[in-house]
Amino acid sequence: MKNKFINSFQLNYVLLLVIATITYSCEERLNYDDELTSTLNVIESIKIGQTSATIDNLSGVVNFVLPSDTNLAAVVLDIQSPEGVTVSPATGSTVNLTTPLELTATSGDKTRRYIINARVLPNQIAFVSDASSIATIVDEDVKAAAQWAKDTYGSRFVFIPFSDLTLNSLKTVNVVFFFYDTEGTSALPQVSLDKKNILTQYLVEGGKMLLGGMATSYAEVVGRDKSGLLTIKGNGIGFVNSETWGIDGGVNFQNDQRSNPIYNFTQVITTDSNGYFPIISGGYKEDHNNLWDIAPLLGPGHQKGQFAEFENLYGGKVLAVWSGVSDECCPGIIEFKSNSVYAGTIIAIGVGGMEWAMNDGRTNAYASNIQGIYRNSIDYLNTK
Repeated sequence: MKNKFINSFQLNYVLLLVIATITYSCEERLNYDDELTSTLNVIESIKIGQTSATIDNLSGVVNFVLPSDTNLAAVVLDIQSPEGVTVSPATGSTVNLTTPLELTATSGDKTRRYIINARVLPNQIAFVSDASSIATIVDEDVKAAAQWAKDTYGSRFVFIPFSDLTLNSLKTVNVVFFFYDTEGTSALPQVSLDKKNILTQYLVEGGKMLLGGMATSYAEVVGRDKSGLLTIKGNGIGFVNSETWGIDGGVNFQNDQRSNPIYNFTQVITTDSNGYFPIISGGYKEDHNNLWDIAPLLGPGHQKGQFAEFENLYGGKVLAVWSGVSDECCPGIIEFKSNSVYAGTIIAIGVGGMEWAMNDGRTNAYASNIQGIYRNSIDYLNTK
């Protein structure tokens, strides 16, 4: 009985000791938490215009990659930080980033220092071709596209024959524009295929490409489009059709893409009464189609949800199909976004009705929509 009493006493003592220890620890922890600074002296975000910086709060390094037309000597900082943090230079300040700039974030008596680095993207737009010059381009659509790019971008435009294409020639190029068309075949010129390694490396390192017409298949050549679904290919042979044709950027999509930058970045493209973008009026039309048939993704047949699955599997966001297509069949414009391998972005425009020259001599009433979509695509890529 005595031993039982002693054991009971010892057990109660141990329990009391444990409870006291836990209570003390909790109080000590609460006291410790009470002494913590409630506001962290960090930068949450920094923007210049529409461009956000990457921020490493541990190392204190802020990096900007800015559009090519940015004047680094006078940029305005848009800084977001927690309430109670004082930032210097303050948000709204105009600063010179031609050399690294120190920025501080202070809360109470604690100061964190950052270094802001900035660089601008290359500014040239290169049209690549199997011809030696714009004047020697045989196909009228290709020639018109090249001439439009030259007229639009002026001193920023450069024409590079594939025979002269090197990594060195692309050092100052931010966007490569490759439009190709011919009759009787959809095959790309061999000289373009011979430069596969150069353009693959360019894309891997962050270069951007706009592919048009039959050149959309170059996304496969450089290994970015691994879907194997670019199977609807026209041969350029034409015919007469009196209807106005358009493209659908979202009317019949699960996820509407009509607010995508290719429709409004520099020029707002106007839709018709059905919500489609008209691209070519009635008359002689060539079959330039280079489209993806994505029926195998969810099968059997075409159905809503295929576009999302294509993006999930291959990183390609579908931006357009032919107008009137209601089942997410056959993408005609796709943005292949950057990923862990390819730092650059591709926009591929394979809708056959986006012609640059009318073979019957008429004026296409919707030529400005075609030019606008290509202009928006280039200008958007120029900021990536």
